[in-house]
Amino acid sequence: MKNRSDSEWLCRNCNTLVSSELNLCPNCRADRPEESSEEVRAEGIAESVVVENYTNAQPAPKSKYTFREAVLVNAADIILVLGLFCTFGALIMPMFVEVENIKIIAISAAILLFAFAMISWALLRTVADISRRLRGQEK
Repeated sequence: MKNRSDSEWLCRNCNTLVSSELNLCPNCRADRPEESSEEVRAEGIAESVVVENYTNAQPAPKSKYTFREAVLVNAADIILVLGLFCTFGALIMPMFVEVENIKIIAISAAILLFAFAMISWALLRTVADISRRLRGQEK
């Protein structure tokens, strides 16, 4: 068990216990708050509060997509929906077209369309997510 001492301060933004040597929270980069006279008086009472195995209740907020990343995500979703629509169309094609071996052609086309749609969707979403994460690390 460990009593809260003068060597730590509580970040009001993300509730992280931070060493008093730091003026910025290492988790969310929020500034250290200035103590008011009430907090200084109440600190004597608050010293009896025990902090044990303190962890953050909330995870760090995720950064939002930039415009370019949002375009990639939206394009990926549109390709997925169109690919699924075309896959369904390829599967029902034998009902409308009478050609020899049309069922094999329809199934092959449906598999190719579905695979293309899923791979394109996954690649575009992954590129957007990698871009967002790299931008988050630069900050």
